[in-house]
Amino acid sequence: MRVSIAWIAVILILGVILFFTVKGFSIWEQDKEPKVEGFVGEEDTDLSITTCPAETNSYIDDGGRTVCCDGSIAGGKCAGKNVCSLSEAISGLPTCSDWLDAYLENKGQNKCPRSMPHFFENKKTNTSGCVNGARTKDGTAAGPNPKFCKLYQTETEELIESNSCTNQKLFDTTQCFTRQIDGLTKQFIYWGDVPPPIYCSAIDKGSLVPLSCIDDSSFVRTIDYWVKKYAPQYSNWREQCVAWGPQWKLNFCSVVQKVNLDKTMKFGELESYKVF
Repeated sequence: MRVSIAWIAVILILGVILFFTVKGFSIWEQDKEPKVEGFVGEEDTDLSITTCPAETNSYIDDGGRTVCCDGSIAGGKCAGKNVCSLSEAISGLPTCSDWLDAYLENKGQNKCPRSMPHFFENKKTNTSGCVNGARTKDGTAAGPNPKFCKLYQTETEELIESNSCTNQKLFDTTQCFTRQIDGLTKQFIYWGDVPPPIYCSAIDKGSLVPLSCIDDSSFVRTIDYWVKKYAPQYSNWREQCVAWGPQWKLNFCSVVQKVNLDKTMKFGELESYKVF
């Protein structure tokens, strides 16, 4: 009996040792995996370039990989800073396609509308913009996708052209009404050489009343621009708008919501109502 108990104890001890040996080996296997630093856009970029970025020089490193250097090459080494790899990614160094993706994303961070988040740039033609889908492989233009906006060279063009990224950002954030309306549609209205206002259309499914109006904020932007550039004598137009007739005031979304949607105001009250 004592022998059997002794063997059972030995077996249990061996089992515990074996368990922790296997567990420790497994942990060691995980720890010895090479850790590669991540990079924005890694493995999911729509870009694919085969030459080094502008103003960088290429050389072959000790591993036989083509690396792009931000500086001169001396004795087969980079005298400046390694930027990216035209071969596979190296620990701490992204592929040049991933580098370009991150570079463009950073440039477009405050320029691109949320509906068109991917920035493209062509330095040779001095053109740039944003797209909601794939770009050309070199990141210089929108791909075969009609939904893109353009970054114009002047502030005037950015404000007036309806396909500018400035106007697309405004379009994305314009809500028309202060609450959600199902089936709401929006579009820019062309009023000539001024920033285009946004026209909103929907139907109140509760009362089946059509809701069509001009977004207040975009209208104010249009009139302010027109007054400043063409008619400074109307700089107090907000005060003068009290005299606009009730029917004209009903062109604006804030008024349409009060009268037709929320019913917090009657049509007759618009006679003395100040819209802006």
